[in-house]
Amino acid sequence: MQEAKNDHEVERRALALERALILLIGDLATRGMVSADEAEVALQVIGESSQASSARTSSALMLMRQLRRLRANDGAIAPGATGLSSHE
Repeated sequence: MQEAKNDHEVERRALALERALILLIGDLATRGMVSADEAEVALQVIGESSQASSARTSSALMLMRQLRRLRANDGAIAPGATGLSSHE
């Protein structure tokens, strides 16, 4: 009984962590801190772990494609990171 309870807790926390990562990756890309290409790769890695994860990342991946189009199809740019450096 206790083991099943622990397994459920681990699953619940893993799902919460996955959702938080998906949100964080999307937010960083929309703010231009990471490129749409980088975000898409990270989201694909998460999505490949299971069918359920793939479904959870699908809307974020669609957002990355739209973001790339808004940035003149240049998925490699990260406009929010311009001027940021560890020397400032």
